[in-house]
Amino acid sequence: MQYKKLIQSEIDFTKTFRYITQAYEEIAVMRIRKVRASVLQAREYFTKLSDVYFEVKKAFERQKKEKEILKRTEQIPVNTRRVGKSMSTLASQTHPQGAQSSSALASQTHPQGAQSSSTLPEGEYKYKLNKSVSVFLSANTTLYGDIIARIFKLFLENIDKKETDVIIIGRLGRRLYEELETKKPYLYFELPDFEINLENLKPVIYYLVKYKTIMVYYGKFESIVTQQAAASNISGDQRFGADKKPGTSSDPGLGTKFLFEPSLESIMAFFEDLITLYLFRQTVFETQLARWASRIMAMEKAQVNIETQIKRLRFLDTKINRADQQKKQLERLSGISLWRR
Repeated sequence: MQYKKLIQSEIDFTKTFRYITQAYEEIAVMRIRKVRASVLQAREYFTKLSDVYFEVKKAFERQKKEKEILKRTEQIPVNTRRVGKSMSTLASQTHPQGAQSSSALASQTHPQGAQSSSTLPEGEYKYKLNKSVSVFLSANTTLYGDIIARIFKLFLENIDKKETDVIIIGRLGRRLYEELETKKPYLYFELPDFEINLENLKPVIYYLVKYKTIMVYYGKFESIVTQQAAASNISGDQRFGADKKPGTSSDPGLGTKFLFEPSLESIMAFFEDLITLYLFRQTVFETQLARWASRIMAMEKAQVNIETQIKRLRFLDTKINRADQQKKQLERLSGISLWRR
């Protein structure tokens, strides 16, 4: 009798758990319906915007190299008497009258008041650390299926291959990282699982913008059934969302030549601050969407397992009821036989 009551209590508990999984699934469905269209549209927009950022950064690198070459040219010693003639005499013989020396050409290329690469304006590369940082976007709670574990696996595979600083976002990610036997030092931040705004992101962005290379590891929504663990460069070294290995360039060239107004340095400073912020925010929204889709699939699987468990418990309950009926039947038969005697 006690065993039968225990089975019935297990059936009731399992049914309650089924209602909970159904509620989680319905909430996840509502949230996906609310933000899916906007996140996917923003993905397309920021992918195009990151292409511009990528080209601007390549143009900046090209300009920086040109300035370094020009600076080295200006620093060539003018007194080379051991060779036999001074550079000024050699230049006058090599170039016809009216030709310009490299110093004169430099003065024309950079008129008075223009700044060299050593005196770039504020908001440029001065404050950048010549290091990379890897950011693991996880969650604060569980019941998101296997998407967090897959992101964590991709994150570990890449930080083990290179020197990089580590930032963990989310309590679940910190717990996974702390369980490792050997690990790098890390910074920890906590973001809400829902309703994230720019104020929540500011503490993280404050640290991210100090680094030259920023890799973010997050979940990418493909469909309700499929979510991918992804890694994106949000510092302009790669195109955002490009299917490239972290640390590799999406384009071996130095970018297309453009005219920049008011200046390339000003545009670069703008991109470094604001575009990095919005690309990071997009990865946060992407991983939210992927987590909700993964939760739907996890809750569906849980409900299938719950139904299987309920069927098993009901089978045991039926088996016990039949055993009780058989026992009572035997008792009745034995009583009849006694009365006949």
